[in-house]
Amino acid sequence: MRILNIIQLSTTQLKAVSIIVKEEAPCKLLIFGVGNDSLFWSKINKDGVTFFIENNELWYQAITGRSNELKVLLVDYDTKRSDWKRLLDLPSLLDMSLPNIIEKEKWDIILVDGPDGQNDQSTGRMKSIFLSSRLIKNSGDIFVHDCNREVEDVYCGKFLKRENLKIEINGDYGLLRHYRITNRIT
Repeated sequence: MRILNIIQLSTTQLKAVSIIVKEEAPCKLLIFGVGNDSLFWSKINKDGVTFFIENNELWYQAITGRSNELKVLLVDYDTKRSDWKRLLDLPSLLDMSLPNIIEKEKWDIILVDGPDGQNDQSTGRMKSIFLSSRLIKNSGDIFVHDCNREVEDVYCGKFLKRENLKIEINGDYGLLRHYRITNRIT
């Protein structure tokens, strides 16, 4: 796998998320997936708590190698995107053990832009979407990238609920959805 020097969120999508982060800062910001924008998120949440959850060791090494300031947790989701239909109605299999520093917090803002989820052999975003619904505070904001893909669309509908959807923003690399969680199901 080659580490590309791009940011997959479009300028409009970055701006939409950063506006909410800046309004809430300092806040508790949890991001599923590290990338070329990781240092940006950490800096705009100055004096807040920003954590990243990553499953790809190459991305983990590349991004943490750029800055020792980033708080990144390397995890193993132990699922493949091809499992998505089977797991949809088995939330106990979507849960995973995370360190207390993640589990004990109720996060103000969560951005789901990982794991990869591009094909059936890759790790899908089923667990990160499910976990975001469990870890967000009441009236917290969740952003999910690549909702133009079937798995992200279906899991967001089930665990983040359509009535919590605030806006959809198209971008060059996928659809970003913004949810404000006021109606929970998990």
